[in-house]
Amino acid sequence: MAKLTKSVEIEASPEKVWAFVNDPKKMNDAMKGWAEGEHTSKVVGVGATMHYVGVAGGSQAEWDMEVAEFVKDKKVAMRTIGASKFKMTNSWVLEPTTKGTKSTFSMEYEVPYSVLGKLVDKLKVSKDMEKSMSKMLENMKKALEA
Repeated sequence: MAKLTKSVEIEASPEKVWAFVNDPKKMNDAMKGWAEGEHTSKVVGVGATMHYVGVAGGSQAEWDMEVAEFVKDKKVAMRTIGASKFKMTNSWVLEPTTKGTKSTFSMEYEVPYSVLGKLVDKLKVSKDMEKSMSKMLENMKKALEA
């Protein structure tokens, strides 16, 4: 499994960052060009589901995720469910700082490809995803500090 983790300090309270992370419209704006998601259940917290459409390494993909862990203002973790072509987990961890909040996004994923496909993942897909994660965090920081 590949693992990517990125953090940014945002000059906003954990509650404000939490509200942003859990608002699909705001997150879609932050993830623009990488992924877009929508809630597919009315559940809030563990068991909530979302559907995503995204691009990585030049290929478009769709996947469904379910919230596996939910600690208000601190952490939300999700995992892929259903007939997704790849397995993925991701999480947001929010930690208070003297200036605001350290926001950390982590993702682990496994591509369903041959050895050659996994090499392409290392050389292209993983790098694209890392750039997209950085851009997403930059967009969040700008929006929350505006």
